[in-house]
Amino acid sequence: MPTILKESDYYSLGPLLTRNAAWNFAIGARGLGKTFDAKRHCIRDFIKHGWEFIYLRRTDVEQKSKGTFFADMEEYFKNFTFRVNGDVGQILKDGDDPKKGWKTCCYFLALSQEGGKKSVVYNNVRTIIYDEVFPDNMQFLRGEKTLFQNFYNTVDRWKDKTRVIFLSNAVTQANPYFAAYHIDTTDQQNREQQFKTYCNGFICIELADYGGFSAKVAKSNFGQFILKYDPDFADYAISNKFLDDTDKLLDDMPSDAGYSCTLDTDYGIFGIWSSYSSDYTQRYIWVSRRIKRLDKHCYTLVYQHVDDDTIFVKKSDQVIQSLTYAYRTGRMRFDTKQVKADFSQVIGDLLGK
Repeated sequence: MPTILKESDYYSLGPLLTRNAAWNFAIGARGLGKTFDAKRHCIRDFIKHGWEFIYLRRTDVEQKSKGTFFADMEEYFKNFTFRVNGDVGQILKDGDDPKKGWKTCCYFLALSQEGGKKSVVYNNVRTIIYDEVFPDNMQFLRGEKTLFQNFYNTVDRWKDKTRVIFLSNAVTQANPYFAAYHIDTTDQQNREQQFKTYCNGFICIELADYGGFSAKVAKSNFGQFILKYDPDFADYAISNKFLDDTDKLLDDMPSDAGYSCTLDTDYGIFGIWSSYSSDYTQRYIWVSRRIKRLDKHCYTLVYQHVDDDTIFVKKSDQVIQSLTYAYRTGRMRFDTKQVKADFSQVIGDLLGK
């Protein structure tokens, strides 16, 4: 069988890191080689500079396969031997004492255990690899954005020494990171920009497709099969298109839409607007990031955010019930794809995922 892909068709981390962002998201098709090259890059850094790295997953369960972490690295570092020793990865240079020469190059950690790591010092860690940051099952940890911020600060200690490499397939635009930092990749996708920085350069997002990877794997037998019989999966697995990237419930807000209220959530602040159909028989709710700052109707789903001008609301309150009803009956609209993705997380929390 002829070889479809050459080594140059697979992912290379270098171009992303030249953007000099602290947090780097590499989002690419399945099998592109993102994890492989991130590991190889960090091992090279350790051999050359002595810099350690953290391989982070969401839960302990996701770290159960860590025993094979170095299996695909051995042929690229022929003068070294690797092993996993508990929660650390270690490396031994040929010729060094096998009893005393093992050196720790990485740590295997779970974000769900972040609270227990606050007193640990990671002075030599320069990179965090957070693999599958956008999980296929779309199940994030409760308060994940804050958990990760705390974890990052535990490692970095305000020294600006630590770089993060977030790795993911194009699973979902609905995630706590994009929502919290108001990241909207719609323009980047429409312009087919491989790299784009956000948050004053602190974050860089790469929509990766190296050497026409997608075009080539589409010619494989499996690629041809899913293109014909499961095009939605093909868009995700081959074309690097987000699974939730659809135009359903998207529309421009009408000029006569009236402002209903401001809703504060764990995923940011949203403006809630309303408008009627042309025959005035149907009322539609519009969700936007456009808000009226001086509006007196301000509600929050986060009890810590209550103040003199902001009322805490529960699922059973009328203002929330009207929103969930509009969503369930298809009478809710969004003015951008990212607003839809962000607010879908609010709806998921209210209705139960």
